Amino acid sequence: MLSLRKILDGGAQRVFVALAERRYAKEASEELLALYHRQRNEKPELNGRALYESVVAERLGTASHRAVELVRRAEDSFTTWPVERDLTFRHVVHYLIFDEYTHLGTVREGTRTNMGAVVARIIPEDI
Repeated sequence: MLSLRKILDGGAQRVFVALAERRYAKEASEELLALYHRQRNEKPELNGRALYESVVAERLGTASHRAVELVRRAEDSFTTWPVERDLTFRHVVHYLIFDEYTHLGTVREGTRTNMGAVVARIIPEDI
């Protein structure tokens, strides 16, 4: 049987992991929103998917060649279930942040929190 100390230590660890995830999602969302606005100003001819790909490419830096793939994956993940809808920047940010976070460490297979809720507080629904 687990000792009370081990149970409490595990709970504390989960709380700190959840806080770290929310903090990461918040900071990344703010950075991506700033990139979005900068790209909008610098490249007014871009909109929709092309703009999202440009923002993601800038975020990825040397891995910018993955931008088209990541936007496509966001579209696959968010636009057909539970209802069909158009791709939004919020979808792209949610997918990108989750992808980044799960690749930060060697043992992360997912998250303990709903990063989408954090993203939704920062990224407007209509962009």
